[in-house]
Amino acid sequence: MASIDRIYLDTNVFVLAFERKDRSGAILSDLFFNVEKGSMPLFVTSELTLSELLVIPYRNGDAELVEAYAVLLQNDDWLEVVPVKRPVLIQAAMLRSHRKGLKLPDAIHLSSASGAGCSHFLTADMGINAQVAEQEGPLTVLRPDEPTLTSLIESLAR
Repeated sequence: MASIDRIYLDTNVFVLAFERKDRSGAILSDLFFNVEKGSMPLFVTSELTLSELLVIPYRNGDAELVEAYAVLLQNDDWLEVVPVKRPVLIQAAMLRSHRKGLKLPDAIHLSSASGAGCSHFLTADMGINAQVAEQEGPLTVLRPDEPTLTSLIESLAR
């Protein structure tokens, strides 16, 4: 696996880690909290992620999950939550101007990752592929499947 500086976490990765009860979810959860802490957090996400994560719990009246995500998505030694500011929005618009099928939230996530100096973008969203991510960094797209996550953990352990 290519050298890893920082890893951007797309919204769907949090859903996989904290709402699904499968092997990949367990690996993700372990990865987040057991990675060696550095001078800056290894993982990055956007404040947009919080808004996206809260929709279903609010709809379902799941106050416990709303609170869990509100607590989880704060700057911490493992995670940096970056704000969505004007330069990110402008960069997202430029990216969408070249990719007509790219959704605005995805473009904001990609622009946030680039702005935060991420080398990798972890997502289950197949609409975000290597070709799209290359325009923003370059970013290497990683999928949260068991082989990729296992390889990621091994790379981080070196």
